[in-house]
Amino acid sequence: MVIHEYWIQIQELTLASLKSRYRKTLAGFIWVILNPVLMFGVQSIVFKKFLKIDMPDYFLFLLGGLLPWIFFTSTIQMGTPVFVNQGQLLRSFKINPWVVLGAQVLDSFINFTASFILIMLPFYATSDKPLLSLLLLPVALLPLLIGTLSITISLSVLNVFYRDINFVMGFIFSLLFFLTPIFYPVSFVPDDFKWLVLINPVNYFIDPFRTIIHTSNFDGFFLVLCKSFLASAVFVLIALLIWKRKQNDFYRRL
Repeated sequence: MVIHEYWIQIQELTLASLKSRYRKTLAGFIWVILNPVLMFGVQSIVFKKFLKIDMPDYFLFLLGGLLPWIFFTSTIQMGTPVFVNQGQLLRSFKINPWVVLGAQVLDSFINFTASFILIMLPFYATSDKPLLSLLLLPVALLPLLIGTLSITISLSVLNVFYRDINFVMGFIFSLLFFLTPIFYPVSFVPDDFKWLVLINPVNYFIDPFRTIIHTSNFDGFFLVLCKSFLASAVFVLIALLIWKRKQNDFYRRL
């Protein structure tokens, strides 16, 4: 019953945020789509035309990694400072902090879904990929959503105690982008550096999504899906441990 009430509050906060952002203007919604379109356009030109990465359906490959990456990084970067930014609200009213964070993540997920529908589907529909494979997308998105939410929870709680975390994450994501097989396949990574891919959690979250979109390999899908769920479960445990250790001082440090 309590979870149901929290979910209703999350929906209301998310709806209020969307109405406030898009009221009397299309600029906000257009930027939601334009940002990934511009990133995709520039990267596809640079990596496909300039660096001449030669692989079948490269545009689907790039989109299959780029869109989840944008959701992952933008959600964490916007969610990490949410408790600090809303500290006065959380101290003044009896509102659960997870409702505020949940609304932020749901907002990002709606933007991600809109980007996927308007950008990915036209490319996919004009390819020779089986449309029925898209039915597995909700399953592939689930560990991505759980893992992103768990990491955001951990960093948002830690940011209350260590205020530099939000700035450090921007630098880490700049490095992580090149260490994640987003615009290049794993086969391009030399054997001596394959361990960087193995320890990179973002790769496990992207793999199920990309397996459906690009390779349509159903036999390999369930293996990468299990790895993705395992990675998300690890971050769920980390988030629970961090909250358990920090919850007593949480409101005092806001």
